[in-house]
Amino acid sequence: MNWEKKIIALLHDPVEKALNLENHENIANRRLNKLGTYLKDDYKNPDYLSSAADRILFPKEKEHFSKRISINIYHYPEYLHPLNGEKLEDYFKNDFKQKIDKLNSEKITDKLEKLEDFKKTYYKTWWELPEQTELSFMLPGDTRIPSHSIIDHLDSASAMSVSNKMSLLLVSIGPVQEFIAAARKTIDLKVGSYMLSYLTFQGIKVIGEEYGYDNVIFPYMRGNYFVKKEFEKIGIFVETSADPGVASLPNIFTAIVPTKDLEKIKSKIKKAIKDEMSNISQFIKIYIEDLIQSEKKYKETIFQKLEAFKNWDKQISQFPIIITVDQEINNIEKYIEKHYIYTEDENIKKLYQKMKQLESTYQMKDIAFYGMYSELLGIKSSLRKTTRDFIQLFEDDVVNGDDLSGANKAVIEIIDKDEKKERLSALSAIKRLFVEYLNEIGYKEAYEKLKYVKSTEEIAGKYKLAVLLMDGDNMGKWISGTLAPSFKKRLHSKVIKELEREDKEYTKLLENINLVTPSYQRMISRTLNNFSNFVPKVVEEFDGLLIYAGGDDVLALFPSNKVFDAANKLRKVYSGIGEEKVGEYVFKNGWCYKKEKNLEYPVFNMMGKQATMSAGIVISKHNFNLKLALNKAREMEKLAKSNEEKSGRKKDSFAIATIRRSGQINISKSFWELNRFDILLKGLEFIKDFEKEKSIKNIILRLKSEYINYCFDEFGNEILTIEDFKNNIIPFLEKRMEIKKDKLKNSFVKLITLNERFLTGNKLMEYFNTLENIEYARRENIYEKN
Repeated sequence: MNWEKKIIALLHDPVEKALNLENHENIANRRLNKLGTYLKDDYKNPDYLSSAADRILFPKEKEHFSKRISINIYHYPEYLHPLNGEKLEDYFKNDFKQKIDKLNSEKITDKLEKLEDFKKTYYKTWWELPEQTELSFMLPGDTRIPSHSIIDHLDSASAMSVSNKMSLLLVSIGPVQEFIAAARKTIDLKVGSYMLSYLTFQGIKVIGEEYGYDNVIFPYMRGNYFVKKEFEKIGIFVETSADPGVASLPNIFTAIVPTKDLEKIKSKIKKAIKDEMSNISQFIKIYIEDLIQSEKKYKETIFQKLEAFKNWDKQISQFPIIITVDQEINNIEKYIEKHYIYTEDENIKKLYQKMKQLESTYQMKDIAFYGMYSELLGIKSSLRKTTRDFIQLFEDDVVNGDDLSGANKAVIEIIDKDEKKERLSALSAIKRLFVEYLNEIGYKEAYEKLKYVKSTEEIAGKYKLAVLLMDGDNMGKWISGTLAPSFKKRLHSKVIKELEREDKEYTKLLENINLVTPSYQRMISRTLNNFSNFVPKVVEEFDGLLIYAGGDDVLALFPSNKVFDAANKLRKVYSGIGEEKVGEYVFKNGWCYKKEKNLEYPVFNMMGKQATMSAGIVISKHNFNLKLALNKAREMEKLAKSNEEKSGRKKDSFAIATIRRSGQINISKSFWELNRFDILLKGLEFIKDFEKEKSIKNIILRLKSEYINYCFDEFGNEILTIEDFKNNIIPFLEKRMEIKKDKLKNSFVKLITLNERFLTGNKLMEYFNTLENIEYARRENIYEKN
């Protein structure tokens, strides 16, 4: 592997190239010289490949266009949100311009460090590349296409420097839900998630060591705690803000690798994951045997072997299941035809024909249709998922099954200080003791975070326990590019005008193509990583326990009185809306802004207001079966994602289930907002108005019952408007319930402000049901009466 070539590709453009186009090669050479190299002719090839993939529809040749289109960023400053195409109004204005004016290229040079070999130098340079200036992600890779960062372009160029013939590789490990959900205690949940994340990294590490971590397209690996620990092993010391105790990686990753190495790499990845699982298994197996032999206690528990202990290795051999799918980036006409067979989308064919007419060798490279190859990879992955791998394990031992999952026979029995017994299979035992392995391999920071995990009773406190499960809506469509802006919407407005003047047919074609590019996928990956880094801070703010935050997925436990504030804030941070604050950062208009003294300027995009999340929330007593609570939370998440109205609006919702002491389950669902009206925020304000003075439970029940009694006839037809209900029925309720005159009426007005026409009929009933569930969740246990 030519690591010097990767360094050159990574730094062939300075991060501030857009601000100094004329002198950018001299700046790049000055920085490369500090690392012991310089711009060589072959650096242009990965630059061309990366550019061709990102500028698939951008005409370059002068013979087809009357002049070379160029954009001076100072004269025409423009930056577009990469997920909705909207212009960032604050770009090059006020606070942001002050930061731009202070940008000093010489200080960037000072941050580069040459290590003893090119591989180590590359690792450190790649890790710290965005830190050269905090504006890195706000500077475009191409001023004509101001919708992707220079960092994303440089990462792609570095990744493509390893070969001229590349393939896309997707790897997933599982089963996920069965493995994580097999839990009786919070430590099983949290450590199980962490272990799955750790095993996924073993596969990613193969790519990182063979070609570099920028060859991993998803997830975003820069700043990752596991990568940091690998660097430390070879003497590279870097900083990260990532929480070492959070499972931050999903169970799937995508990489770009040389086609000639494909089979070798797939084999290495599978072996690396399986070998590490074997290392974990053997360590914990011996650890348990040593505990039993020495008669020592582990956290006030005693371990005993069962008859099926002899099956330990057989049980572990089932896990994990590793699936790989790949797609070569080659034979463009063959795969255009395949793409059409799968999708019946003629736009790719039309695009290809147009490119042939232009006879552009720059644009007709196979990589120029990267998005089509990526879509084919996704189709292959979907088809592969329909076939489930199954490894049969027959156990004839006359012993009980595992208490956590029941999937295998129990191999050990744990007896706690109260002499309660718990039987665990090999896999469940590993989950329970995995933290000891982390300590053994030097993951001290993770061990300190995970060695003690709060119980459900400690989390709930004087309230009930809330399980929160959140997931980004339509994430598959965002990643595949189905919901991405068209190529036309990714271009600078000045470029669009020029294209329309030169070739209207070509410009029209741009409106119908929204294929992904490498930079787009890296941006999605990076954005989800940024969100995941904010999740622990939000969860901590509301006294919760974060189980995992991998990309757009969040699982956390909270005291029931705080879960709604947490969920509402998390979905706003994800989209980048609501002017929510997390530390020194503010989220608005789809972007993350940084506050610095008297300045407030954008630093990177969030998913944008069109990208939403849905949530499932379950409220139960703290000692309710944790596995059943998780299953109910998944059911609620599905209910939220099934929410739909006649206008076509879907998802973007939350669903709540409160499990009462009697066993009764109350369920409600709602969109987060109706006509920009924050349902949870207004509902919480309404409840807080009364919960200290009167029985808010009775007030909500009376509002609900009187609305049914007075506003509908026996056939369910509405006979009184909400205005009539507010002016005539509520004053009557105030008098009957001895509430201060107009207090209930005024609070009700705030509850429905600007939304009378959105909250009538069934929607208002759903709102009342939601209020009931929120009130129940906020009620302290000592006052609970079902």
